[in-house]
Amino acid sequence: MSGGSLGRVALKGGAFTGLAQIGKISITMGSVVVLARLLNPTDFGLVAAITPILAFMGLFQNLGLQQAIVQRKEVDRALLNQAFWISAGVGLAAMLIIFAVAPYAAVFYDDARISGLMRTASASLLIGSLGTVPIALLSRRLRFGVLAIYEFAIALTGFLAAVAGALAGLGSYALVVATLTGAAIGLAVVWSSAPFRPAAPPRAIDGALLKFGANLTGFNLVNFFARNADNVLIGRYIGLDALGLYDRAYKLMLFPIQNINQPLSRLMVPLLSRISDDKARFRAIYRQVTWTLGLVIMPGIATLAMCSQEAISILFGPGWAGVGPIFAWLAIASFVQPVTGTNGWIFICQGRTDIMFRLGVYTSLVTVAAFVVGLNWGAVGVAAAYAVSAYALRLPVLLLVVGRLGPVRPMDLGGIVLLLGGAAGASALALPLLADQTGAHGAIATLALAGVLNYALALVAVLAVPSSRRTLLQVAARLRDAIRGQSVRGGALADA
Repeated sequence: MSGGSLGRVALKGGAFTGLAQIGKISITMGSVVVLARLLNPTDFGLVAAITPILAFMGLFQNLGLQQAIVQRKEVDRALLNQAFWISAGVGLAAMLIIFAVAPYAAVFYDDARISGLMRTASASLLIGSLGTVPIALLSRRLRFGVLAIYEFAIALTGFLAAVAGALAGLGSYALVVATLTGAAIGLAVVWSSAPFRPAAPPRAIDGALLKFGANLTGFNLVNFFARNADNVLIGRYIGLDALGLYDRAYKLMLFPIQNINQPLSRLMVPLLSRISDDKARFRAIYRQVTWTLGLVIMPGIATLAMCSQEAISILFGPGWAGVGPIFAWLAIASFVQPVTGTNGWIFICQGRTDIMFRLGVYTSLVTVAAFVVGLNWGAVGVAAAYAVSAYALRLPVLLLVVGRLGPVRPMDLGGIVLLLGGAAGASALALPLLADQTGAHGAIATLALAGVLNYALALVAVLAVPSSRRTLLQVAARLRDAIRGQSVRGGALADA
């Protein structure tokens, strides 16, 4: 694919992905607010308690085969058939295991309701495994429009099912019904669009395919502990009510960010895999995407960190005031995640999931240790420890590893954090003074003022530095050319 064609595909795919994610995040944020008024903290706590167990088994749904199919230079029907049957078998096994261990989980949490919830939710593992090959094929063929519909359909149908279940008095089961409904609808979307139907189960397995997937699954496995140990520890040692508060803060802050990076990975991994041998272009495209992500998202996160209590009071009401401090610390931790969360593209697209796995072991151990230390100060302490460890222990090592692997350099990521972090710090200092001068002391007025201030200073900071200004202007030129319908030649996505 030529540079111009790649640029057009990237822009078109980015537009589809962006629109889908705007819709999905809007639905997600709306569901957080609406369901908080229909259900109680214990309902959320019950589901949050079983989520880590389901997520753990979900790591084995496709054994990394989805990304392996996308990353490979060539695939054939025999390999796709192998991937389908492996994924389907693992998904079925995962569902049966969850069904069997559900009573023991209820004993662990000392709550009999856990068992029924887990057994009902276990079906989502089988449903998810059946989508491995069609999703991989759609990504490989750059069918980003279909994948955008897939993401949006899951969010919308899940939200509607959750609201209907809550209004019907299902309590915590409303959230499980939402997951199953969204997964089933999403599966129907991808299977109706993918050019693949399985044949008989194979007798032989491609060893290279499994090796790539094993390293990626290993990374996902250790990363799982970092993502879910907080829920387990809080639910076990502090209580389900505290877990419900923590879960609402987590969903409101970190879940939207993950719902940007995950679908964006479906766009960037197949595109970057096609130019993985052209190191200069690889780095150029990666820089432009991450700097754009940083400028669009990071000032908004900084705004929420500064105005956490105001945001919670507006969205949840006075009964959820305990979420505010947790939310503030999670916002600080998540400030860097829009850009650092893209590091997997570097490893996967270059076939270095082995390095990715080893890095994941380190970051997961550090994160879980931070959770254990923070547990002494309750749910707020867990969130605070997570934030501190992100900057003191995880980010420096990530930059070191990325720099050694190449072609992305440490300052391609670190520069974004330093520049936009400095702008956020200046905004935090200036906000009280401006609030006094403008009289913006209400919750909505304070949020609006903080948002304008954060984005204005971030833009000034980016434009003030030659390298970041050049990157931003290249992206702006590319978008302008796309809007005008001009031929995409040279510039940001075609040239290094």
